[in-house]
Amino acid sequence: MLDVVSVASRQLLVVEPLGACEQLLLPLQEAGWALRRGTLQSLQGSSGDVVLIHLHEQPLAPLLAQLRSMEASWVAVLDSQTLERGEIAELIGEWFFAALALPTAPENLMETLSQAQANARLRSLQGERQARQFLGNSAQARTLRKQLEQLSEVPRSLLISGERGSGKTLLARLVHERSSRAGHALQRLDCAGQAEALFDRPGHAGALAVAATGTLLLEGLATLSAPTQQHLLQHLQTHPGLHLISISRGELEEAVRQGRFREDLYRMLADVRLQTPRLREQRSDMLLLAEHFAKLHGAVIGRRHRHFSEEAVDAMVEHAWPGNVRELCNRVIRALVLAQGRQILAGDLGLEAGRGQGAAVTTLQDYILRAERQALNDALARHANNMSQAARTLGISRPTFYRLLHKHRLR
Repeated sequence: MLDVVSVASRQLLVVEPLGACEQLLLPLQEAGWALRRGTLQSLQGSSGDVVLIHLHEQPLAPLLAQLRSMEASWVAVLDSQTLERGEIAELIGEWFFAALALPTAPENLMETLSQAQANARLRSLQGERQARQFLGNSAQARTLRKQLEQLSEVPRSLLISGERGSGKTLLARLVHERSSRAGHALQRLDCAGQAEALFDRPGHAGALAVAATGTLLLEGLATLSAPTQQHLLQHLQTHPGLHLISISRGELEEAVRQGRFREDLYRMLADVRLQTPRLREQRSDMLLLAEHFAKLHGAVIGRRHRHFSEEAVDAMVEHAWPGNVRELCNRVIRALVLAQGRQILAGDLGLEAGRGQGAAVTTLQDYILRAERQALNDALARHANNMSQAARTLGISRPTFYRLLHKHRLR
């Protein structure tokens, strides 16, 4: 259970400039929040549970880098025009605990920051509670698990491709943990900002040295300069047996097509390829994954397990999930903090209710369809790895079960 947070422990990182939002800070200080202010760059590496930022016209690339590296709950204040930008809405949905439209009252901000702090403490325990598994009953998830079983040894070079938030890093860890090198280090290196760390230099061993006994996980390869690509190619040619896993959101393949990345180096890095599925193509797994995250993290905040309401399930099915499984996990954790009733509602997830099949029910057929769909979701959640048992639970044949899954877009 989360302990009561003392006033002295309320640490807030404030990203400058705040502009017209400066007036919101004084009430926070009077309420006992300890503020540390600075730019995105100067706050890098700082410790704090919550980060407050005024989203306006900042370049998104540096912000995204900080969001990935800082273990904190982020809260944004922004005007309605900024929120209407598609890339901002996606960024908030995937990475932010909350976003408040301006103007906002100080008490609203204070309540949101308190909830964000509780969320941060829950997330701090997420890593040690995170199950090392790739869940799902969809064809994509089953295929991926079968491929994992076949990779009894980490290949010399493995490329994992997929959209952001789709589980590429998790998959890389699973591959490493199932290999004979599981007892050695798995080191992650972002080549976009640390390309020089790949190679040995006087007094320092390069990251590639890890790949001799352990596994080196590389991202941002598309940003490597031509000389660095040449150096890496030569190193791989003269050091057989290195264990490398590269991850790409498609930018590496695009760089090859455009001639910005060497095709011979790409082939060496992609001896074996894996593709993580997109969540919007795993509709049948959505409730299973959401229930998994709710059970995994719910006990930490000392609340009984909450199921998802029908409107929440409908909203999840209708949502596009640009941030994939990571966005789903973050939204569920947020909902665990915010939920007040017996069920998790669409609003707790930060999703809109009343869309698609979750809209007004006016006919008997509407009620039948919703009941049918809820029964399918319940069976999928209860029998995660046994479709035949799920069908038997509902008293129908397996072919009928699959037909209904397709009918309700759950597969």
